[in-house]
Formats: sequence, structure tokens, C-alpha cells
Amino acid sequence: MDRSSVSSIPNILPRFKGIAFIGNYLPRVCGIATFTYDLAEAVAQQAGQKQPVIVTAMNDIPEGYSYPDRVKFEIRQGHQIDYSRAADFLNFSQIDVVCLQHEYGIFGGEWGSNLLALLRDLNRPLVVTCHTVIKETTPVQKEVFTEIAALATKLVVMSDRAVRFLQDIYGIDKNKIVVIPHGIHDVPFVDPSYYKDQFSVEGRRVLLTFGLLHRNKGIEYMLQALPPVVARHPKTMYVVLGMTHPNVLRHEGESYRLSLQRTVRELGLEQHVLFHPRFVELNELLEYLGAADICVTPYLNLDQITSGALAYAMGSGKAIISTPYWHAEELLADGRGVLVPLQDSKALTDAVMSLLDDEVALSAMRKKAYTYSRHMVWSNVARAYINLFDEVRSKVPAMVPVASVTRRTIAPTNLPTPKLDHLVRLSDDTGVAHHARLTLPDWRYGYRLEDAATALVMSAKYHDIFGDRQAAVLSEIYLALLQVLIGNSADVAEGLDYPRNRIGRASDAALGKTVWALGYTVHHGPDVLHGAANDIFTILLPNTDFKDMRGAAHAVLGAANYLGRFPGALEVKRYLSRHVKRLEALCADAGWIDRWGSADWPVAMQALVVAYSVLEKPDLSPRMHEMIDEIREVTSNGTVFLRLGDNPDEEELPTTAATFIEALGAAFYYKREAQYLAPIRSAVDWFLGANRLNVELYDFSTGGCHDALTPSGLNWNQGTEATCYCQLAFLTLHQLAGIEVAGAEKK
Repeated sequence: MDRSSVSSIPNILPRFKGIAFIGNYLPRVCGIATFTYDLAEAVAQQAGQKQPVIVTAMNDIPEGYSYPDRVKFEIRQGHQIDYSRAADFLNFSQIDVVCLQHEYGIFGGEWGSNLLALLRDLNRPLVVTCHTVIKETTPVQKEVFTEIAALATKLVVMSDRAVRFLQDIYGIDKNKIVVIPHGIHDVPFVDPSYYKDQFSVEGRRVLLTFGLLHRNKGIEYMLQALPPVVARHPKTMYVVLGMTHPNVLRHEGESYRLSLQRTVRELGLEQHVLFHPRFVELNELLEYLGAADICVTPYLNLDQITSGALAYAMGSGKAIISTPYWHAEELLADGRGVLVPLQDSKALTDAVMSLLDDEVALSAMRKKAYTYSRHMVWSNVARAYINLFDEVRSKVPAMVPVASVTRRTIAPTNLPTPKLDHLVRLSDDTGVAHHARLTLPDWRYGYRLEDAATALVMSAKYHDIFGDRQAAVLSEIYLALLQVLIGNSADVAEGLDYPRNRIGRASDAALGKTVWALGYTVHHGPDVLHGAANDIFTILLPNTDFKDMRGAAHAVLGAANYLGRFPGALEVKRYLSRHVKRLEALCADAGWIDRWGSADWPVAMQALVVAYSVLEKPDLSPRMHEMIDEIREVTSNGTVFLRLGDNPDEEELPTTAATFIEALGAAFYYKREAQYLAPIRSAVDWFLGANRLNVELYDFSTGGCHDALTPSGLNWNQGTEATCYCQLAFLTLHQLAGIEVAGAEKK
């Protein structure tokens, strides 16, 4: 029976203005995307097509996907602004309830934290379907998921074990949790021979594993199990259906599939194993299932709380052999399948042969699985969801939609969107230009270590947030330039001239920035650069010991970021503690700002706050609170950013404004106190024209930033330092926009 069969059930369910789903949404064999598609389609049929069912879908590739018409809004995975805009879209849509399909890896940010920007601003009842419930949590994962659960009206899980985990691990009230099984398609119970001729396997015994390929599938153990099986049952055919998971494909290509095919050749199984490396539509998938005698799920991850492939196999009346992951333990109990130990090819061999040797046992197991799964057909599952939707909308008071931009001092929708355009313009295959004339790179001044370090942090942060390929390429260029200038670290060069000759000796300030950039790249940079950045960091660090404030502050930032990736690195921890004490001593009195001698003086406070967090100090010191007050006073609470020293023209600098945002942003991240948001907002607005000349320093058309605000107007040059620091601050703002203020009310 195809998907349209659910429409044959009379529509006696509640009427809705509309229902919205959030998640991946593709009608193919691809996990959560398929589940979302099937659920939305079944709900649409059961609720009545006059009530709109809309989907907000995720895009994790630049080109996006060719989504069906039901998708009305797309979210770019790494762009937090899209999540806030999605909240506005849903709030102003004619819908009664929102159903989120929650799975790790779908949503951007650490453990999907970008999703919080949407959920915090959503003012519709929220039902969350939990496709994975993690038992062994990290602090960040638990924090993110706990807040998602707090924002939800109800949580849906698909197994009893998931209910226990939500209660015992996350402390969620059992009355908030609902069990609704994974949906299946209502297909008839037929003999596999009916379908086998379609795949040219008539007369053969067919084993099937299907779904997106990745290393946790454990298919290699099933291949190792086959030789004894085919020796006894020479007409056995093992079909592996499904393309490599798109995320795996991007990072390691087809290496897993190719290793499996090599194993097939080594075992002499070419006539007994068939790979179909592609997506298949639903009807074709059901035909493959129909042709199978036995489905095998030899998965290596025992912590799998839900398996769509397992549910579909049961619904098709298949005998199933599986490793004992959580969902399999529940569904295959009481003789509905066979459980075998993890990574045990001998057990797989025995299980397959025992079923192929005993047709009666095979048929009995198929019948048990099929009979048990009838309550899981999509029509029943959809009706359970609709009844739940009706319950939550009746219990939640009507909400007046308000745009997210009006709710928060800092929100993605009231911030400039960071962009790489001007940084790309200023860069070539060696590095980034030291100066610019207007928007044109001025290569007469060559390349500088300090610029490469700042540009590396900015591009690495851009890639970390957005996953942008161009940002990764820029990061690679800047890191390669740092490598050339550092050499063996005995005589680090200040830079290169345009013909690429080394010039000068690097200052302590430039070396400190280099430590910062390398430590940041080890923690947050593109994966492909982690190893190289770590090597250069470990070469440079023993040869640096900073006595001046700028060098010490940036070294603190670099070491703190490195420890974020490798918290057990004792030498780096000692280095950090030593430079924190030195920086605290250098900033011990109110004259530290004048002694700093450069536009980025707020970095001192940022470095100390970040170090306090890494060193797990419970609170900021009294002196740190005094420094925060000094920074706010000197900048008139984020509205004036004067150049230090003799400055009769009262020139103002964007680097100071950007590092002011970074410094107070670090304090806000550390303390979650709303008092920091107003001055941060003022500094943002300073870039956008809320300054004494009422002119914009940030150029929206180029993505560059003007070098200074002078009495006669803008300095029209858009140089590397101003642009990198401005964009770095904008990236930080988009991260801060997703953080909840301490004491804020939860829905």
C-alpha cells in the first residue's frame, strides 16, 4: 500500500488552522529527513488538506536542496540569523502548533545551540520529537538539550528507555513526555518471492541492510559472516542499499564503501554481495524490503535509541538480525527478531544460518514482527500526533506575535550580517595586504605577521560559525604565511615585502597575536588545519615570554583557546597562569589604558575574562570589575572610541570599538548579566552611524570597514585591521545573540 492509503481513514480528528514542522525534509532514504517527510504527509492527510501543514527545512550545503512545495522556509545550518527569521515567520503564520524534529547534527552551533535562537523567540506551542537521547552527556550538550526541553510543551520519544533517560538524566517530568512509535508504511504481508524477479534475484535467499552508509553501520562484520553462509546456502545474496551519508561524503569521500568492496573481493563474495549506492524513492525501498528474506542491522553504536530502518523492516514483516542497540532490544523482544553480540561475525553467521535452515522459524518470526508493528502504521502515528497537538494548543494561552528584533537588545535580525567579500579582496595566495587605498589592496607595503594573525582568527571564526568553504581556504593561506614568518621560531620575521623577502624582526605584540591566532585555530579552526596549527603552536610557545601588556594579553587568549581543545596540556596551563598573573600586575592601576599604546586596548580585559573561565575561577576579581567600569567610562559607555595619546582632532578608531564589543561580550558570556548588553548595542550602532558625525563606518556593499572617524568625515581607506576586527566583532555578536540573559523568564 502506498503513502496515499492513509487518506482512506475517515477524518474525525480536530480541525487546525495549521501545523508546522521543523527539520530536514526529503522523501528519500535518509533518516530524519524521511521521517519528517512521512510524518508531515500523514498528518496532512489525517488533519485534512484544507488545514496547511508547512515545513521549515534545514540546509547544510551552500546550494541547498530541491525541497517539495510543502517547505515554506529554509534555514542555513550555520547562519543564526536564519533561525531568528524562522521564528518570526512561524509566529506570523496561521498555525496552531510547531513540531520540532530534534536530532544532533541537523542544527548549527555547538550541539545544535543555534536552534535556541528560534525556540526562544517562538510564541507557538512546541512539541519536540526526540530522535536521539544521549546517556553520557557533556556539560554543553546537556545545557542545550535541557533548555530545548524547558521551552517545549511536550516531548515525544519512541521507546520506553528514552522516557527513563529523560527523567533520570535530564530531570524532565514524566507528565511532559509522550511515547509515540516510529511510523511505518502499511504494506501487505507477502512472500518475498513476489518481488524478487524485479531485482533479478529470483530463487535466491536475500539478506538486506539499507540506509545511509557510514562506519557505524558495521557492514564489514556481516561481510565476514557470509562465507560459511554461502557455503551452506550458495544462492544467498546480500544487498547493501543506500548512498554514503552526505556529511561523511564531504569529509572522507567513499572510503568506507570502497573498503567494503575490497573486503568482498578478498573473501571471494563478488557473486553474493550487491551494492546499490544511491537514494531510492519510497516505492522502490518498499520493493527492496519486500524482496528480502532477512534484514540485518549490525550497527556498532549500541546507544541508538531510535532506528527508522529497523521500524521499516518490522513493518514489512521481515525476519531481523541485529546487534543489541537500545531500540532493537525493545522492538525485537519476545521472539520478534534475533539479537547478536557487537562486532561478532560468528554470531551473525549462526543467526543467519539458523533462520535459513528452518523455514518454519523464519516465517514465524516474520509474522510476529508484522503483527506487532500494526500499531506503528503512519495513519495511527499521525493521529496520535494530532491528538497531542490538540491537547497542547488547548492548554497554552493565545499568544500575540512580536518580531524577534523588538524583543532583544542583541538579536540576529538587528545585527549586520558578517561577510568575507572585502577580506577576499585584500588577500592573494600569499596572505593579506598590510594596507589598502580605499577598497584596493596596496601591495607596496607587503604582508605583516600581525595582519595574518588577526585575519586567521577572523576567517577561522567565520568558518566555525558558518562552515564556509571560502573561509577555510583563507584560513589555510594565513596559517601558511604564519608558518613561513615563524620558521623555527628563533628569528620570527615582521613580514614579507611584495616580492616575498623577509623583512624586520617581529615585535612582542605581533608574536602575542600569533600565539592567539594559533591557539584559536587549534580549537576552532577548520579540521584540516588543526594538526598544522598545533605543530606551529608547540614550536612557537616555548620561545615566547611576554613582559608587555599587548603580548601578554594576546598570549593569554591563545593559551586559553588551546586549553579549550586540550585541557590537559599542563605546559600550556602553566604558561597561561604565568601570563595571567603578569597581565593582572600590568593592569593593576587605572593608568593601564594609556600605557597600552594601541587601539586594541580592551583586549586586556577580554583576555582576563576568558582566562578566568578556562581556569574555572568562580567569579571575576574586584579588579576585573573595576576594569570593566574603566572601559565603559573611557568609551562613554560604548559611544566614543578615541585614539590614545596626543589626539587633537579626536580621531576615533573601529579597532577600539570592535575590541570593546569583544571584551564586554566575553564578560556577558561569562556572567550572563544584562547590564553588558546596552553598551555592546551602543558600540554596534556606532559602526552603523550612531556617532558624532552620523556616518556609517561599516560598508555594507563591500563588507569592509573604514579605518577611522575623523573631524572631516571618514577615512575612506578600508584596511585589513579595521575590517578584520569589525567582522570579528560582528561574528561575536551573532554568537551572543543566542545566549539567554541570567534570570530571564522561560516560556
